[in-house]
Amino acid sequence: MNPLHPAQIQTPESIIAKASKGDHTAFGRIYDDWAEAIYKYVCLKTQDEAVADDITAEVFLKVWKKLVSFKPKPEAKFSTWLFAIARNAVIDYYRTTRQTIPFENLPEIVDLEGGRDLFPEQTQLQEKLEELKPEYKQVLVLRYVEDIPISRVAQIMKKKEGNVRALTHRALEELKDKLS
Repeated sequence: MNPLHPAQIQTPESIIAKASKGDHTAFGRIYDDWAEAIYKYVCLKTQDEAVADDITAEVFLKVWKKLVSFKPKPEAKFSTWLFAIARNAVIDYYRTTRQTIPFENLPEIVDLEGGRDLFPEQTQLQEKLEELKPEYKQVLVLRYVEDIPISRVAQIMKKKEGNVRALTHRALEELKDKLS
């Protein structure tokens, strides 16, 4: 048995560093380590395996192109960055297909690695959002969680921009009442 020399052991950081310099083998390792998790996440959000396959491929293409810009920091984990790319790809999918995003399929504000709430008040807000009419929940999530401009929300919800503004205002008022 040949024990590995410490220089032969590759940390996730060293693999990411090698991949960011164009090392295809290192990128293959990243893909092997993360592709299944990204696929499951996308499949959960789209409820369509074929679409999830396509989006997962897109995600890793974007990761390959953007990896050079990833700067590891204690507060900026690779997994968070990777899942943000996946989340944005799902949003782009819904934008381009102009489908209404089912509220339960939207990404939640959670720590993707630990499943913990990032903000303690998020649980209360989530509970109060659940009490709103589905249309109110959708407009608030699209506008304030997903940060989608009113013009795009109008397209997604198939409403006029003025109606989206009014709907957003009514939804905020109702949420404010529920939180007080």
